[in-house]
Formats: sequence, C-alpha cells, structure tokens
Amino acid sequence: MSSINYTTRIEGQTRINTILWTVPNFINLLENRSCREFRTDKSKDHTMEIIESRFQLKMQFLGRDNDIIEIYYLSPNSVFLKSILTICLKRFEERSIVIKEYHTVHPNKWQYLATLFKRDIASYDGRDIFLLSDGSLRLKFQFLVSNDIKIDRSNVFEAQLSNDIENLLHNGMFSDVTMKSVEGDEYKVHKAVLSSRSAVLKAHFEHNTTECFTNSIESPLEAEVLREVLTFIYSDKAPKVDEIPEKLLAAADYYQLSRLKGLCEEALHKKLTVDNAIETLQLADLHSAKTLKQLTLEFIKDGQAKLITKTEGWAKVKSVELIKCIYEYIMTDDAEADIK
Repeated sequence: MSSINYTTRIEGQTRINTILWTVPNFINLLENRSCREFRTDKSKDHTMEIIESRFQLKMQFLGRDNDIIEIYYLSPNSVFLKSILTICLKRFEERSIVIKEYHTVHPNKWQYLATLFKRDIASYDGRDIFLLSDGSLRLKFQFLVSNDIKIDRSNVFEAQLSNDIENLLHNGMFSDVTMKSVEGDEYKVHKAVLSSRSAVLKAHFEHNTTECFTNSIESPLEAEVLREVLTFIYSDKAPKVDEIPEKLLAAADYYQLSRLKGLCEEALHKKLTVDNAIETLQLADLHSAKTLKQLTLEFIKDGQAKLITKTEGWAKVKSVELIKCIYEYIMTDDAEADIK
C-alpha cells in the first residue's frame, strides 16, 4: 500500500495542491510483471466529498520488464493549472523532473505528466538511484490552480490569436502564394506563415526557385492531407490526426513539422495491435519516428513476438535490417537497445 500526504494552501489567486506519494519497495513492484498500473489509494479516513475534490494519480508500467513508467494525474474539476513533478532523494534532496506551464485541464480525464525509466530510478551500478534509503519511491506533485483573471485572459487571447490566424487560411485574405495538391486543389496561403512554421517551405522562398517566380507550390500531398497540414500550420491543431495518422506522419516528416509528427506518433501508438505492429514499425523507421519505433519495439518484445511472426505483415517483411533490429531488441536484456 502506498501513502499519500495531501496539503493545500492559498497564495493570492492561486490554490497550491501538494501531494507526496510514497510507494514502498518500489523495485519489488517493478519486478512484478503482472502489475501494469498503480494508483493512489482512496483513503477510508476521508469522506467521499473530500476524495472527489482531490487530484488522483496513477502510474502505468510499459515494456516486458516494466522498463518505462508513465505518470498521469486526474483533476475532479475543469481548472487552469501549472504542474510540477519532483523526485525526493536521500538526505532530503530533491530533483525536479518536469514543469508544465499554465494550461486548461478538463475534468475527470487522465492527463499525461511525465515518463520515468527504470534504469534512472534504480540503476544497479549504484549511480543515480532515485529511491529513498528504505527502497521507497517518493514523488512530490504540485498543482498550482489559478483563478487569476489576467492569466485566464492571456489564455483566451492566445486562443483568439490562433483562431484569427486560422481564419486567414479559410478566407485567403492577403494571400501571396498558392499551394496545390496532387489532385489540383488550390489553397491560397501566406509565405510569412508557411516560412515561420516549416524550414522546408521556407526554403522555397529563400532561393531563386521556381516557386519564387510563380508564387505557386506543387505539393506531393493529397488534398485531404494537405488541407490538414495547412490547418496545423495555421492553428497548431490537427483535427484528423486520429483518422489519418499514417498519411500525416509522412507529411509531417516531409515538411519537418516536429510537433505534428509527435501527435501522429502518439495516435499511432494508441492504435498499435499485434496485427499492425510490423507495419507501424516500418512506418516509424521510414519516417525517422524514433519515439514510435521505440514503443513499437517494446510492444513486440513484451510477449507479443510469437503472435506477430504469424501475421500478414511479418510475412511481407523484406528488410533484413528491420528483422535484425527486432531480433536484437528482443534478445537483449538492455532496454536501451540501439535503434539505428
């Protein structure tokens, strides 16, 4: 059983929720491969009203040997907050792991906060051991919930600015260049916006290229994909990322849109199954999606290898290097297997 110390205090317009979560015998918990999730306990010492008004925490363990630990939190209310995660070390020392600036959090939805690695928490060579003397892992969470109207307004202004820039795409006002899809669909866009978001598109206008003289860019993307890429460039949103993540990953790689690429990797990871694992791995390898490749290899290594060798995707693999990469990753006991 873990222990929770939950305190709150008010500073001006901010309520600071501090949670000390201590998990005893953490190494034993990691070595229990049947344990894939661990949550904060709902104490019997508190009323249901108190419990339902507090933040909840959980860990998810990934990899065959629980090598990856993902940390999540849940807020009971819609809030505007800043979150800070710190690991408590020996001799009362602390090490900050992640700080996420103010953003809006929706109620009763698990929010990703950070990823920890088993090798960092308890390396057996005696270095960087993030455990207390008794083998416990102690994490300190701080959730700074703000009611400051100035902060809220700035958030609203940012959203309004994003909407205003997106409207430039829809109405084509003051556009100075046209982008065409492979089907010939045309989109009136703006050199300044494209250049500020993509180094590839910026290069079209920096040199004596055809695009400089014609003010027209022939894109290799289908209309649906190009429209989504332009929506992301103008608004930082990707409404169809869960519908066409494969095509958007290729597009994001082509135009060097790293944040869109990350969103695609996350969407593809959520869809990962035994049947599509090989196709996903090939896609990640093709477009240098390192995070997705790592997670897919972990999925294959995590007891799924025999099932995957019976799939249609495995039967169609032609890359010797890919098979070698999978084999080496499965056979090694080191979660830091080289990914080339």
